[in-house]
Amino acid sequence: MTHSKPIHLMHIVDKLSMDGLNPNSCAILLKDWITHTDIGQYSITVCSFRASDPGGKFLEKHGITVHYLGLGKYSPKNIDAICKLIEENKIDLVHLHGYSAANFGRIASRKKGISNIVHEHAVLKIRPHQYIVDFLLRKHTNLAVTVSHAVKTFVIRGRSIPPSKIHVIGNGIKLEAFKKRGLPENEKFRSGLDIPENRRIVGTVTRLSSEKGTAIFIKAMPKIIAAFPDVFFLVVGDGPLRTQLKHLSEDLNLSKHLKFLGFRSDILALLSIFDIHVLPSLSEGFSLSLVEAMAVGNAIVATRVGGMREILEDEKTGLFIPPNNTEALSEKVSFLLKNPREALKLSESAVHSSRRFGIQSSADSLNRLYQQALEKSTR
Repeated sequence: MTHSKPIHLMHIVDKLSMDGLNPNSCAILLKDWITHTDIGQYSITVCSFRASDPGGKFLEKHGITVHYLGLGKYSPKNIDAICKLIEENKIDLVHLHGYSAANFGRIASRKKGISNIVHEHAVLKIRPHQYIVDFLLRKHTNLAVTVSHAVKTFVIRGRSIPPSKIHVIGNGIKLEAFKKRGLPENEKFRSGLDIPENRRIVGTVTRLSSEKGTAIFIKAMPKIIAAFPDVFFLVVGDGPLRTQLKHLSEDLNLSKHLKFLGFRSDILALLSIFDIHVLPSLSEGFSLSLVEAMAVGNAIVATRVGGMREILEDEKTGLFIPPNNTEALSEKVSFLLKNPREALKLSESAVHSSRRFGIQSSADSLNRLYQQALEKSTR
């Protein structure tokens, strides 16, 4: 298929905000991908199944057009609404994020004779009816993207998409935006957070939900404090388990050693004051938080799950632990606190390794895939 005019691409998503207060990770990725794609070659819009929300407004703030269907992710009316958008905006290709977007988007693109790309970001729990739907839609999938080989395995087994159609493209970050800040800035920032002086900081940046394993991190804290009374912990992020995790910290008498900071937009400033970064996830597709921590130069302790095994190299760019293991977590963090030279070696190697995950590389890979998908269009 030859295009003399810009290619009209539409990203379709289930939602752009996880909590109704802040952009979700998909919204942030879309902003980075779109702003790193050749605007002369593509005209790109976003379609959300929800009403206007902070994630959509975040995209609009960066000059990206967002269509809000306001029908929710379960309504079959989304199919006709997508078809109408395809017609009105002369869409050439749809890029589908989320289970419902993948289902309704494949049906709509089939009806309108354009190509689709299904993008899976995580390993999900699939219900029986979802297996049936994916099996029925398998022939209507032009191409698929997974964020890691671990997610690819899930998509083959759980979503009935053949390996020949799947391309592994890792997420990316703006590497230039994650250079560790200097000591004077860090000291001022620490003071603003009311962190006691001369405390070493062990932190995590995460969504406070069960699959992220933050409770395991909190349960490991008392043993670490017993060996290193100068340690201070930061939990950055929000989510449905925030109240429960705060109660857990109170039960463990951690008030003098732990702060919950909630959702923050100043992630670089926070990572710059971390001595050690803990990622205790129970499952993970591709962790942008891990890549950001590597780029800044945090010494990292992470669970050996999902896509994290494809990002971090054990004992070279970080330390792996088994998931759901409080004892192993406390031991590895304590090792790094006791051996700052080893921590420094890991952090320096992590910075170098993080260069593989630039957003431009991810966007360029998607661009090549778009060209391949357009060749499959039936228009």
